[in-house]
Order: sequence, then structure tokens, then C-alpha cells
Amino acid sequence: MRTSLRSHKTHELTDDLIGRTLSLCGWVETYRDHGGLLFVHLRDAGGRIQVVFDPERVSEDAFDLARALRSEDCVRIRGTYVQRPEGNDRTQLDHKSTELEADSVELLGKAQHLPFRPQDGHQAGEDHRLSHRAVDLRSDSMQEALRARAAVIRGLRGSLEDAEFLEVETPILARSTPEGARDFLVPSRLQPGTCYALPQSPQIFKQLLMVGGVDRYFQLARCFRDEDLRAQRQPEFTQLDLEMSFVDEQDVMDTVEAAMTRAVTVFGQETPVFERLTYAESMDRFGTDAPDLRFGVEIRDLTPIFSSTEFQVFRRHVDQGGAIRGFAVPAACKPTRTDIEAVRAHAAGLGAKEPAWARITGPSSIESTIAKFFSDDEIRGIAEAMGGQEGDLIFFMASNSAEEVSRVLGRLRLFVGDRFGLRQGPSRFAWVHSFPMFTTDPATGHLQAVHHPFTQPSDLDTLMSGDRAALLGLKSRSYDLVLNGTEIGGGSLRLHERQTQERVFELLGMDKAVVEEQFGFLLDALDAGAPPHGGLALGVDRLVALLLDRDSIRDVIAFPKTQSGQCRMSKSPDRVEPQQLTDLHLRPLPTVVKEPVPAAAGRASSAA
Repeated sequence: MRTSLRSHKTHELTDDLIGRTLSLCGWVETYRDHGGLLFVHLRDAGGRIQVVFDPERVSEDAFDLARALRSEDCVRIRGTYVQRPEGNDRTQLDHKSTELEADSVELLGKAQHLPFRPQDGHQAGEDHRLSHRAVDLRSDSMQEALRARAAVIRGLRGSLEDAEFLEVETPILARSTPEGARDFLVPSRLQPGTCYALPQSPQIFKQLLMVGGVDRYFQLARCFRDEDLRAQRQPEFTQLDLEMSFVDEQDVMDTVEAAMTRAVTVFGQETPVFERLTYAESMDRFGTDAPDLRFGVEIRDLTPIFSSTEFQVFRRHVDQGGAIRGFAVPAACKPTRTDIEAVRAHAAGLGAKEPAWARITGPSSIESTIAKFFSDDEIRGIAEAMGGQEGDLIFFMASNSAEEVSRVLGRLRLFVGDRFGLRQGPSRFAWVHSFPMFTTDPATGHLQAVHHPFTQPSDLDTLMSGDRAALLGLKSRSYDLVLNGTEIGGGSLRLHERQTQERVFELLGMDKAVVEEQFGFLLDALDAGAPPHGGLALGVDRLVALLLDRDSIRDVIAFPKTQSGQCRMSKSPDRVEPQQLTDLHLRPLPTVVKEPVPAAAGRASSAA
């Protein structure tokens, strides 16, 4: 990494350089004056090394300058690379047996007003860190995140290039289309009264690339969604976007698995295993379409066991077509009565009924407040169905809705996993496929696309029929990639014929004139001999955050927005000059001045 100012970075220093004169550049992390000798821990983008300033070795001016150094000063130090004496302090140094004996020092940048030391940023609070991101980026945590992110992207890109994918950039300024979230709009100066939209995804453009004969496309796409933010969402984010022609689901999954394997191993993790589950299987076993496979505690169906039960609370749900399901907490977790109450309280917090519980005490015996209502056959059936061992703690619920039981138990399963420290260990990937094609909009009763309206169904005849019940039972040829209980990507095979694409628009209640206006160019392209194709979009930010076990994707993005969509550092978004609005044919809204709230009224409001 030689430049005109430095000869090496610290991670390049090896034993064969001992005795050589080196020039290093970086930041002063710690400074110690031992009454004659000065010790500086120098940090650069490669690591840390100790530098020793000996007044008998350096000039008086250089020694005085060294004594004036403070934390985060940017310096260039020239000296001899030597072995360190045994027994000296080696705290937080990457080079524990070597050091630099300084000959000269040059102050490149003085740290005048340091908001916090980079390694203490976690104590400063996120808002303060984001306001001074340039300093925060020097921390080990952010340096690790940015390097991991680059390694993951390098692995993904390398795998796809080796598989003959062509990297193509699609437009950032496009037209607004209904994709499930609000668009960011960009008013046009040249076309008064019109707006571009920043893309929520390159979906339509990548399909057009397949029609255009590109065959295999990918890009690291910047995408934008104006939606409420959470820990795993940002208004602008990066996704790996890819599309392939002449493929089925297996081809896409195999390609993505190869790319993910390369990215994860480049990152330094073990070769991943990818389990494949149908949507129905995932919901039955884990109560979610994004299962965390790092621990067991799977949901089991107990409904057949209680088909003839005398316990009327359960019998009523069975007779009404409902379900009874449960899961077992392993005896090794040593669950206590306090744990039982915590799980039941969590269920109540979810708005659900508190689950029943039972502890297995033998092959045909359980401890439970409702055990007296069960027959011996039912008790044996519970233990067998749960694969239970003595000491296992079973939670089970009954409802007229099998989906509701699984959904609540799925949430409780994650709560149990966190409470007993089960959600850890090597990363686990899962493909969840065969999602429903349509669901019902609870507000209007109209059909809605579960994935998006360009997804191919499992059966075209059913799609073309008018049977609503059959349409609601229709599966799609879509698939999600899940990592440790979080969806990181999703895709599908696409509709590649105009007739079937128009049919989906029709089923979704879209007016023909609107369809022609918004998607006419896509339909015309499908009429030009479109190949069968499919693809996937994968969230890079979310992937890296999960691999690093970070709580928020903000911790793996160099310059993220806050949960209110603001950049604390640059103070964006911000008002613009009136002339800029005029040039865009926009009129500024009048400034609203809020009336001050009288003190008494304010106190009354607070009390209320």
C-alpha cells in the first residue's frame, strides 16, 4: 500500500521487515508518557502498532511535537521496525511482538474538537454518533462492518460474473408504479407538472432486459422506499438484483446458493446449508414464513389426539374445525414456574389467550393444572407427538383458526428461543417457496398479490378461471431466502406472456386504461417473444447485519438515516431556495406557526 507519504499499512508488517526504516500514517489512539520515553498506539485502516519516542533517538523538535500529540491526531511517523522487549504492555495491539522506534513525526491533521473517542462511540448514543459519523467510522465496529460488507459484495459479484451474468445499470429516474410502498418523487423541470419516481426496485427493467436477450443480468441496485422506518429498513438501501432466462425455481435457487456460499466463506463463515420448505410446511412447523432454524422447538399438531376428548374446552374447537397445537421446551433449558408465567404473559401481550402448559414427568404422566381432564391415551399421545423427554415443558393452544394458533405459537417460540439463549450458533439459511398466489384485502375484499403482480402461478388454468375459491388456493412460483429467522431476499418466476399478465391485472381489479398507461410498454415487450424468466432481489444491508449479529442495518451502512428519515450529519432533508421550487414549477407551502401552549394547559394535558 505504498504511497508518497507511507511505505506500509500496519497489516502488511511482517518479520522480514524487522530492521527496516518504515513510514507509517494513521491516528493516535492512545498516548503515554513514562517519564522519558513516550509511547503512542498508532491506528490505521489495517490495525494498530506501538510507536516509541526516545529523546536520545529523535530530535528535540520531534520529541516536543510527540509530547503534544493527543487522541485522534492524524500523523506520519518514520522509524525503524524492531522486536519489542518481553513483558511490556501489549493491550489492543495487532503487532504484539514488534514496534516502531520513531525517528521523526509529522502532524498531518490536528484533532481540535473531538466529540468522542471512536472506541467509546457506543457510550455516546446513536444520534450523537450519527451526527459525527466521520469520527464514528474510525471505530473497530464500523471498520469491521464496512470490510465485511465489501467482502460479501465481492463474493456475490465474483460468483455471478463467473456464472456469466452481465452487470447492467437500470434507471434511477423512472415512473411511479404501484409496488406496495410510497415512491420518492422527483419533479421534472423540463416537463412541467410531471415527476420521476426513484425506483423501489428494478423489477420491470430487469424483465425487459430478459426480453432484450441479455440472458443473465445482475446489479448492486440502489432502491428507495418512502415508508415508516424500523431497525431493518432505510429509505435508501442496496439490494443484489438478478434475473435469468430459460430457468425454473431450482435454477435460480442453485445460482443464489452458489453466490451466497462464496460471499459467506469470503466473509469468513462456515459453508452454509440451505434447507427448503414449502410455505405451508414453514407455517405448520414454525408458525412463520421466515423460520429461525438455529434451534428446534417445533410446533406440533395435537388436534387428532383430542378428536374425541372429554375436555370440552378443546373439544369445542375441534368440533368447529379448529386446531390444537403446541411445542416443547427441552428439559435441558431447566424451565421454571417463572418461565411459564413469562411465556403466558408474553402471549397476553400479543393479544392472545394464555397457553396451557404441561411438564412431562414420565412416559404416561404429566404435571399440569388441566391434567385431570385428559385420558391416559391423550397423555401418551401428547408425549409421543411432542417427541417429549422427561422434564420437557409443553405449551399448547386451541383456537377455531389453525392459522391463528400457529401464528401465536410462532411468536412464542421466538420468545422462548431468546429467553433460554437458543437463538445462536452457526447461521442457518432456508428457502421458503410455494406461497399463496393471492390473498384478500381485508378492507375491500378484493384479491391482492402476495408477492407482486408479475409472479407466475403454479397452474395457469386456475389463473384463467373465475373460481374465487380456487384462486385463493392457488400457489405461486415464488420463493424467499431466510437467514436466522429474517427474510433477506425474495423472488419468483415471472409471467412472460401478455395474456396471463393482463389476467393478473384484471384479477387485482386494475382498470384496463390504467394498466395500459402504466404497463403498456411491458405488455408490448411480452408480445415480442419473451423468454421464460425469473430472478431474485436480496437485501445486502440486512444480510451483512445478520452475519455480523448487528441489531440494526444502520450499523453496517456508512451514512444511514435515522428512524425519522434524517441524516444527522448533513441535516437532510432540508428546505431549498424558493427559486429552486419555481424552476420545478412548484409553489412552497405557507409556513405553519404553532401557537404556544399555555403552561396550565400543558400541565393539564400531561396529567391527562
